[in-house]
Amino acid sequence: MNITIIANTIFRIGYHGPYILMITAILMIIYTTTTTTTTTAFLFISTLSNKILLVIFWNLMNYWLNGLLKRLIKEPRPKKMIKINRQDVMSSHSYGMPSGHAQIAANNLVFIALTFRNNAITVIATIQALLTIYQRYSFRMHSVTQLLAGTIVGCAAGYTLSKVFTYRFTPLFCNGDCNDDRPSSSTYIMGSETVA
Repeated sequence: MNITIIANTIFRIGYHGPYILMITAILMIIYTTTTTTTTTAFLFISTLSNKILLVIFWNLMNYWLNGLLKRLIKEPRPKKMIKINRQDVMSSHSYGMPSGHAQIAANNLVFIALTFRNNAITVIATIQALLTIYQRYSFRMHSVTQLLAGTIVGCAAGYTLSKVFTYRFTPLFCNGDCNDDRPSSSTYIMGSETVA
C-alpha cells in the first residue's frame, strides 16, 4: 500500500475528528444507557433521546461560539494553507482564532473522559483529538496559538457539558451507587434537618 494513501487517510480522519468524537460520545451514551436503565420503554427512549439531543445541541452551540469568537478576535489564518476539501477552501477566507476543529474535538474528548471514565475509549478519543490538532497545524490551517486557544475553550466547554449532563441525568434518589453529593435513597431532607 502506498505511504501517501495511508497519510492522506490519516489526515482525513484527523480532519473529521470533531464529528468522529461526537459520534463516539453518542455511542457511549447509547451503550451506557442500555446497560444501566431498567425503566419502561417510553422512559428509556425519552431519556436516551434527551441525552443525545443535549450532546448535539452542545456541539452546535460550540460551533456558534467559535464563529462568534473568530469574528470578535479577527486573527487571520496562517499563510500558505493546504486545503484538502471544499470546506477548507471556504474556511480559508475566514478568521482562524480560535481553531474550531480543536475546540469541538477537545469539547467531546473532555466530555467522554469525564462522563464515561472508560480508559480504552478515552485513549482512543485522545489520539483522535491529537490527530485532529496535528492535521490542522501541519496543513497550516491554524497556528499553534489558535490551536491552543481552541483546545482551552473546548476543554472548558467539555467540562461544563460533563457537569450539566451528570447533574441533569443522575437520579435524585440513587441506591447508594451515585458519585455525587445528592442524598441517597435512604436519606431525605425534611425541613432543615436530614433524616436517615
